[in-house]
Amino acid sequence: MTLLLVFGFTAYILLKKSSMSGEIVAMESKSRTYRLQSREFKDEIARIERLVQKYETISTNNTLMKESIENLFDLVPDQITLTKAVLDRNGLVLYGVTPSKDVYNYLLLAPLKSVFQRNVTTFYPLENGWWRFVSVNEGSIEAGSEVEE
Repeated sequence: MTLLLVFGFTAYILLKKSSMSGEIVAMESKSRTYRLQSREFKDEIARIERLVQKYETISTNNTLMKESIENLFDLVPDQITLTKAVLDRNGLVLYGVTPSKDVYNYLLLAPLKSVFQRNVTTFYPLENGWWRFVSVNEGSIEAGSEVEE
């Protein structure tokens, strides 16, 4: 009877040991899988963080650009009509119509001179007595777009 109990217990222990070995292999496999998934998640998080940073940079640049454009149009008096404005890293080029050179010089050129280091304006007479102008202003504004009215 004792021998039967010892053999039975030994068989039970051997079965448990075999079962545990299989569980250890399965656990190691799951552990590798979880490590791979963890690495993939970390890579995905890093990619999303880069996208968020890029979005924030673009959003900030867009806000600054919007403010610059609003400030630009606030400079333009009602007597002067802009037909096109090109804003780039080097400066600003304005195309428009003014009733006279003096109106342009006093109402628009003065504020432009306070913002830009170099201002060159060319006037072209129109048949109705008004003047078409192209104003090239170079200096301190940094942007990068074209605005058309």
